[in-house]
Amino acid sequence: MSGHNRTIFMAAATVWCASIVIYGESVATYRRPGGLRLPGALDISQPAQELPSGEGAEITRNRCTTCHGSGLIVQQRLSRDGWSREIDKMVGWGAVIPEVERNVLLNYLAAIGGAAPEAAQASAAVDGAALLKTRCLVCHDLHLVDQQRLDAAGWRREMDKMIGWGATLTDAEKDALIEHLARRRP
Repeated sequence: MSGHNRTIFMAAATVWCASIVIYGESVATYRRPGGLRLPGALDISQPAQELPSGEGAEITRNRCTTCHGSGLIVQQRLSRDGWSREIDKMVGWGAVIPEVERNVLLNYLAAIGGAAPEAAQASAAVDGAALLKTRCLVCHDLHLVDQQRLDAAGWRREMDKMIGWGATLTDAEKDALIEHLARRRP
């Protein structure tokens, strides 16, 4: 490589590295108005939430909260299998979770964010407004939801797509949420 080409290459590499740092900073702090919240984006409308104590809390702080707020982690209602899929997905996206920590992390996440108790599930299944808040508004702004002009069939397709992307809903919750969203349509 000639001296001139090496200089151009080094300049391009420097710009590329700087853009990664700047992009990383912006991903951690930017939330697009009216749209999806970027992974790990700070949501100043909700107070910070501390992780519950227990074996695995420190691993969660070290491995998960570098990208995700603790409130997002705590509010998830995933089964052990659901958390296993989430961990696999995050590792696929570049998270580093050593095998010796995986089981401890999985046990902790399942304990703090496992499926809601049966009574809570039963009440949530009939409360579409609560489901909208706890399941949809975690990732989406209400403005984006209100912009949709979908009937029940359209919302069912959206729910199926979101479930395919990792959202967790029982059939009863899905039906209640679809009914609620279809009624909200302007």
